Amino acid sequence: MKIAIPIFGTRVSPRFDVCPELWIVELRGRKVEKEEKLSMESLNLHQRLDHLSSRGVDKLICGGIDHFCIDHLGERGVEVIHNVAGEAGEVLALFLRGHLRPEFYCEGKRRRGLYCWRRRVQGRRNMNGRGKV
Repeated sequence: MKIAIPIFGTRVSPRFDVCPELWIVELRGRKVEKEEKLSMESLNLHQRLDHLSSRGVDKLICGGIDHFCIDHLGERGVEVIHNVAGEAGEVLALFLRGHLRPEFYCEGKRRRGLYCWRRRVQGRRNMNGRGKV
């Protein structure tokens, strides 16, 4: 299985369409067999999408991505896990353990593991914590 993670420095890039690098990880079972980082800076959106499918990527783990890209990749057999934020290495580790889901945010270390939580998807609350904005 091949996993692709758009990165910005060491973190999951906030947007797929403008990420400077793509980290491609080839897995055998739950172990990393091969990995490479590719520059994406000179590629337009369609080239980025074609790049993923031509490299045989099975899953894309990313931050923000539009519905056009999700649909385009889905038609080519690439599953998208989106709205994920945090250090790319920690995100990959969570995926390998089977704990990564869309809308996860992972930040830093604590005594017994990572600070990870699922973002609210029902809508933001106003300043006093009541109702939707």
